[in-house]
Amino acid sequence: MSPTRRWPQWLALVVALAAGTLTFANYFFPQSFLKTPTQALLKLSMLVSGGALLLAALNLGWRHWPKAREKDPGSLLLLGGFGMMFIAGMLPGGYLTGMGRWLYHWALAPGMAAVFALLPIFLAVALLRHLSLRDFGGILLFLSMVTVLLGQMPGLTTHIPFLAGARHDILIAPAAAAFRGILLGIAVGSILALLRSTLLRRWHL
Repeated sequence: MSPTRRWPQWLALVVALAAGTLTFANYFFPQSFLKTPTQALLKLSMLVSGGALLLAALNLGWRHWPKAREKDPGSLLLLGGFGMMFIAGMLPGGYLTGMGRWLYHWALAPGMAAVFALLPIFLAVALLRHLSLRDFGGILLFLSMVTVLLGQMPGLTTHIPFLAGARHDILIAPAAAAFRGILLGIAVGSILALLRSTLLRRWHL
């Protein structure tokens, strides 16, 4: 590939490395001269994410509109629900007043609550299928999940306050540390993957 055709790849690599390095540095060493470019990059990423969501909405309509014209129930429900929520969100009051508030409290919030309520069941099934409770890691994961689940039940925590405290300790200490470790690992791994890909292309290895 000629150098003139490689410049978009190099530009994307430089921008990605610069954005990742600035954000990474601002996380560990918060300084005033790092905060401004980091905030600008975060706003740019939000703008790109908004564009991606718009493209996803157009793709949704393109794929499901033919099925909706044939009166497919799933496509009709999907497009109708998306249209109502989109229009409600674009109204002056958004989801704080009027139709948006009603849809949020009676459609969106219950649906999200149902998904989060089913999440522990999905995790338990995955744990029983893919991990062995005879292993120390499987037992620890199972006990932590059950403790966090029970620690969020108001009727139970009033009689057993220990569950609420144990849930708080699990979420604040090991769970938060693991989550930060995953994010840092993804960031470092992405940077190393970009560097490795660039070096391999550079030296034709």
